[in-house]
Amino acid sequence: RILRLIKGAKGIRTLLFALMMSLPALFNIGLLLFLVMFIYAIFGMSQFAYVKKESGIDDMFNFETFANSMICLFQITTSGGWNYLLFPILNKEPDCDPKKVHPGSSVEGDCGNPSVGIFFFVSYIIISFLVVVNMYIAVILENFSVATEESAEPLGEDDFEMFYEVWEKFDPGATQFIEFSKLFDFAASLEPPLLIPKPNKVQLIA
Repeated sequence: RILRLIKGAKGIRTLLFALMMSLPALFNIGLLLFLVMFIYAIFGMSQFAYVKKESGIDDMFNFETFANSMICLFQITTSGGWNYLLFPILNKEPDCDPKKVHPGSSVEGDCGNPSVGIFFFVSYIIISFLVVVNMYIAVILENFSVATEESAEPLGEDDFEMFYEVWEKFDPGATQFIEFSKLFDFAASLEPPLLIPKPNKVQLIA
């Protein structure tokens, strides 16, 4: 009701209706994206946990823990700054130390793995950004198209709601009847496209 009072709110209602229709599909796509991120986070931890911290790899953005791996993957999903995460993974001697000891781990060295790193990033970007994220857009656009077609019909849900609200003023007892003498005022109180402005006696009788 509030949106109906705002000029141009019909477009806003159409957009909100499209988003509501899209929620189930968007939830499923979100689960798919989380599954992809989960798999890549585990793989990233196994391959890049001990790469040298430089460029985009630091104490927060790294593959040492599952949480930090998910943060890195979220950054890659937004396609922002992913190249800075890739640079340290491309490191080879003499830019890194293949004999570096990591306390509490049997893994040695802080060098990256260029071939695996390139495959990791390219495949993840294709799956997450070019496929999954575009699925979000496709679902919303499809439902927006459906909502737009429904809103283009001569009479919509808002028109019927407006009719009931005006009728309630002329029939407060909900008898489903109004006096004939009030019919002309009732028709003139409606909003377009149901509005029949006065003088409307001839139109209503005809």
